[in-house]
Amino acid sequence: MDRTSRIGLAVCLGLIIFVLFSTPPPKTLPTAATASVTASPASPAVASTLAVNPASAPKPSVPVVEQLSVLENDALKVTFTSYGAAIKKIELKQHQEDKTGNVVLNEESHENVMQLSGWPGADAVSFQLKENQPNGLVYSGELSDGVKWERTYTLGQAQDLETGMGAKLKTLFQWLSKKLGREDKAKPLVYTLNVQDTLTNAGATDVTLPAYSLSVGRAEPLRVNGHYQPGPYMYPGSGWLADKFHLITVNDFNPGFIPFIGIKTRDEKSLISSKDMENAPLKWLGAENQFFAVLLTPVEDHSIQYAEFQCFNPRGEDGKVLQRFVDGYIQPNDEPDIEAAAYFSATKIPAGQTVNLNYGLYAGPKEYDRLDALGGQQEELMNYGAFSLLIVPMLFVLHVWYSIFGSYGLAIILLTVVIKIITWPLQSFTNRSGKRMQALAPKLKEVQAKFKDQPEKITAETMSLYREYGVNPFAGCLPALIQMPVFFSLYFMLQNAVELRGQSFLWVHDLTQPDTVLSYTLPFVIPFLGTSHLALNPLPIMVTGLTMIMMRLTPQIGDPQQAKIAQFMPLVFLFIFYNFAAALSLYYVINNCVSIVQIYRNVRKPLPELKRVQRKK
Repeated sequence: MDRTSRIGLAVCLGLIIFVLFSTPPPKTLPTAATASVTASPASPAVASTLAVNPASAPKPSVPVVEQLSVLENDALKVTFTSYGAAIKKIELKQHQEDKTGNVVLNEESHENVMQLSGWPGADAVSFQLKENQPNGLVYSGELSDGVKWERTYTLGQAQDLETGMGAKLKTLFQWLSKKLGREDKAKPLVYTLNVQDTLTNAGATDVTLPAYSLSVGRAEPLRVNGHYQPGPYMYPGSGWLADKFHLITVNDFNPGFIPFIGIKTRDEKSLISSKDMENAPLKWLGAENQFFAVLLTPVEDHSIQYAEFQCFNPRGEDGKVLQRFVDGYIQPNDEPDIEAAAYFSATKIPAGQTVNLNYGLYAGPKEYDRLDALGGQQEELMNYGAFSLLIVPMLFVLHVWYSIFGSYGLAIILLTVVIKIITWPLQSFTNRSGKRMQALAPKLKEVQAKFKDQPEKITAETMSLYREYGVNPFAGCLPALIQMPVFFSLYFMLQNAVELRGQSFLWVHDLTQPDTVLSYTLPFVIPFLGTSHLALNPLPIMVTGLTMIMMRLTPQIGDPQQAKIAQFMPLVFLFIFYNFAAALSLYYVINNCVSIVQIYRNVRKPLPELKRVQRKK
């Protein structure tokens, strides 16, 4: 491996480590005919659970039986509680949680979604189910200052208005699917709820309700086999949009230290405000994990003034959020846990008048097209940033291949081939540059031998040779730098694509999980891998082996001892990639196979004839 390749590899490795470990609606309520409503008082078992479960909502000051109600469609099953007229949990009927049933959001939250705090009497009120509309629920109650409060929940409708690149590609995809005879005729899935708070002041004087907050719920890791999945703190968090997108994760609550030196730069926190990062009103606020999110969006002209985030996890002696493992799984109550609340300004209700406060609520998968269709830049929750310019088209191509062949594993392979076809000229340019450096190597060795005791002279003569024969030692770096955005785009896309969740391919059970074929539980956590499972994951091992073959095929220039050491650098990638999604490893296996063929073809070509470049006067 030549010096240029080593520099390029070091840059790529540094950026990968930096990315992985850096602290990175309508005005009226619509109707939907697919809803059904049931209501029943809580059983004694439920009442007993509520009495001891700290995750339940605030209780009224006088004993009142909690009333649970259910509102559902093809996508959602939402359970409401009369305590605060809030949402107790949200079941996603189209997404399974391994073998334990459907994915459930906010099941063990300290506060229910849409739980209101701040208005006099709101915390103690138990609402009555006033109406069972064909498509929603209406709760009613009275605040302590005489204001009547009604809250209406209705299921949303499929988004007819879509904007942005995602919508244009989706339209093209629908047209292509129709041409291929694979048009999806199923009813569109709706993951939205419309919420309206109606405040009526029947008195003779104006009433101003103080500032209040609404809970957006809990961000928690996914579960595997009924247990919370161990892993990095980068996924459970809360995202919001003010002037730009921000994301709070568990790492933000940990103390900060300068790497390797250990000097403390910030103390640990249990509460963080959005005002600490950007003191501006928020357009929306969400609680999310790797694949799912709950998003609250105010409708019309009132906005979220700021948001607050709490971390309830126990901490270790170093102040960092603690994760304890038993049999390789996180112990209950030790899972990364962030809860978000949106804060609104005071509300004035004139005498004898009614004020309506409207909100849009999304609870479902983090799919770019679906979030883009919501408007208000809610697709920013995907946290693609500038990489969205590449990720969105690649997602489109992935969906096209899937619509044709019905396999996401095969779709990833074909997407890889498409990318390699596009980047083939860049790799060929890199290989040709390496060939020219290889042809110049004998002359460079002569210079090194002639001026071995004069380092400055070696540098000057080497640069003179480069100019004399028109060889640019850094020519191979540019194609590598151009391909780096493609790498990071694929990393973000494949690691967080909910479409791949639960999709199998060959021996891979889930493309969003490591392709483990054998596993053994250890009594400790393996350093760097962050797991207590000793697992055999074939794909990362294949990636490492193929990378070493690529490096052996690449012409070696420079110090042979350094070249031998560089050949074992792929082992570093083995540790980094070992617990990544199988989809990402599958991409690299195919990418490396095609690259080996290309490198082999170029290596077999004869060395180019070096010619002196005629200098311009």
